[in-house]
Amino acid sequence: MSVSRAVNMSFVATGILLWLVSVDLYAFVLGLIGPTANQGLIGVGFTVSDLLGIATGIGGAFALKRHERVNTLAHEIANELSKVTWPTWPETRSSTVVVIIVTLICALGFAFFDMLWSNLTGLIYS
Repeated sequence: MSVSRAVNMSFVATGILLWLVSVDLYAFVLGLIGPTANQGLIGVGFTVSDLLGIATGIGGAFALKRHERVNTLAHEIANELSKVTWPTWPETRSSTVVVIIVTLICALGFAFFDMLWSNLTGLIYS
């Protein structure tokens, strides 16, 4: 995938995220204004807050895309990420097994010291 395409997809994803967050915010604010402020535009499933959220998402994505510093930074980040060597599936699986084993060993060590200190404090306080 080209760097430019990845950057454009990230702006679309940002717009979608902005839309999802702003819909609830608009619904809350319109609910404070009055019970009929967030009325249905197309039936009851598409309300004023939905329309405002879509407009905010689209506007935010276009504003970020047109902002020179944000666009340059996004291209630089995507360019650097294209240079990353991602691990293969066997490497990922073996690393996961190592993490699980080390976590279990640490948990057993903590359990041992917890039992030791619990018994010691029990002897001191009794």
